[in-house]
Amino acid sequence: MRMRVMFLLLILAAGFLCGGCAPQFERPSLEDMAMIGVMGFDYTDQVDEVKVSVSIPIPSNKEREMTQSYSTVSTVASEAMVSLSTMAERMMSLSQLRVILFSEEYARKVGITKAILDLSRNPIVGENVFVAIVKGKTEDVIRGNYQHKPELNTYLNYLLRPRVETAFSSFTTIKDFVFMLTCECGDPNMPYLVKEKDDVIVSRVALFRRDKMIDFLSQREGKMVQAMLGKKRLPRMSFEFANSSESNPQAVNQIESKKERKKEQVVLDFVWAKGKVRSRGSDANPQLHIKLEMRATLVGYTGNRDLKNKREFEDLRKKIQEQIKREAIAMLMRLQKAGVDPAQLEESFRQKHYGEWTRTIGLALYQKARFDVDVSMEIISFGTMN
Repeated sequence: MRMRVMFLLLILAAGFLCGGCAPQFERPSLEDMAMIGVMGFDYTDQVDEVKVSVSIPIPSNKEREMTQSYSTVSTVASEAMVSLSTMAERMMSLSQLRVILFSEEYARKVGITKAILDLSRNPIVGENVFVAIVKGKTEDVIRGNYQHKPELNTYLNYLLRPRVETAFSSFTTIKDFVFMLTCECGDPNMPYLVKEKDDVIVSRVALFRRDKMIDFLSQREGKMVQAMLGKKRLPRMSFEFANSSESNPQAVNQIESKKERKKEQVVLDFVWAKGKVRSRGSDANPQLHIKLEMRATLVGYTGNRDLKNKREFEDLRKKIQEQIKREAIAMLMRLQKAGVDPAQLEESFRQKHYGEWTRTIGLALYQKARFDVDVSMEIISFGTMN
């Protein structure tokens, strides 16, 4: 019994001695964490490498917070975190990541799937992190000095949030991109940012074929794509027409010089929109019928028409409808030729397809389809008119 007690005491003493010699690692407090808010990926000469830049806000008592920027070259984002952690005096974390940027060159030559999937597998990265393409280098955007703007992480986060004014673009998150990448009925698109002096502008829409960027959509084309996708509220659109004296009876007897004649311009604020896509025909002769219904407020007008005249007002409304129809068909023909489908029109073919569905089948039907666009627009009220 005595030997057993001594043996137990010896074991306890050894445990205390070993525990005292073991290194102690304190769990870092919030003040010791470097929360990455923005991460950028730039192209390098080596295809299997990428330059990763990050922006970290520094808490401050001043009115405007400061940021720290770091850059390194690695193969994937997870490897970059190991290298970046050795540069900072605090422990880096992706738990507050809000924006991921890719340079246009990297998106065109390499593709963004590898980086997106690597980050999406990280459990501390949220699924609502915004993704965007940048003209030039993302490092220039991250290290830029933006006067009279909030701290960079806050600035870009609010810039990429969906708003009516910039609703011409699909504001893509990690979750959205992974969904579109695995979707068998369309192609991804996301905002295209341009740095101009002290500002970052959502310039247009970056268009993808699978995970590589191939082209752009203008803001006007982006609005039409959003209408076809079923967006209920669209940004304002401006329409210009050649001004004809016949539209105003008082102008028939007037002799106007070319300098005095002004183009007829209309600005509409779309308060409601609805898009329906239906497939018709057969696999040998597919057709797509696209119906766009819109309600708008006329907020600006320049021209010779008397809009109180019912006939002239109706003529103007029909001209706007025809203009939207022409632009929509021209855009669809261009996208069809490029072999990309940001409006997910192939979904209407999939709904009526018998048998196994693949993207190859959908793209083949889309590329030989004929388009029939029907636009119905109602102007429900008037704003300021000149």
